Amino acid sequence: MKTKQQPRRLVLLVDDDIRSARVFVRMLREDGFDVELAHDGAVAIGRLSRAPAPDVLVTDLQLPHADGIAVAKYARSCNPQLPIFVVTGYPQIVAAHAKGFDPEPRIFTKPLDYPTFAMELDRAGT
Repeated sequence: MKTKQQPRRLVLLVDDDIRSARVFVRMLREDGFDVELAHDGAVAIGRLSRAPAPDVLVTDLQLPHADGIAVAKYARSCNPQLPIFVVTGYPQIVAAHAKGFDPEPRIFTKPLDYPTFAMELDRAGT
């Protein structure tokens, strides 16, 4: 998706399913993104506390140690305009909590339609 002239954007991916996260990382890298992976919410929050800041946050909802909503809230406290994508099997829960976010996170339901997701991710923050 990315051309060689465009700088690679950094995605922080937060997913506790190690197997699916590895596949997700590979696909994102193939599409021209740099990716850092955190397998739980506390690790993600710690990563958000240091530079370089990610350009996009992609998180699952149900995570050990801090859920995706807590990660998203912390991310927005660091960068109010950070694009946030939540990939979940529980979109209604995310939608209920997302009402206070501006801009609202983009919500994608599992199983993920990766081509649509990648197109939205490519447009995020541009």
